[in-house]
Amino acid sequence: MIDLECRSCGYKFRKDKVPSRCPYCSKQGSVGNFKTAQDLIDETVGFDEEM
Repeated sequence: MIDLECRSCGYKFRKDKVPSRCPYCSKQGSVGNFKTAQDLIDETVGFDEEM
């Protein structure tokens, strides 16, 4: 299962694969991987690379 989020309405859900539209608002192409606050910090600071 993948944690997903609609970038349009903010709906968070889990599925086996990424759907083409949000199951809540039906917006096409707005669904992507859900990122936690720690994921965003790691991307910004660059800690996702091994030292």
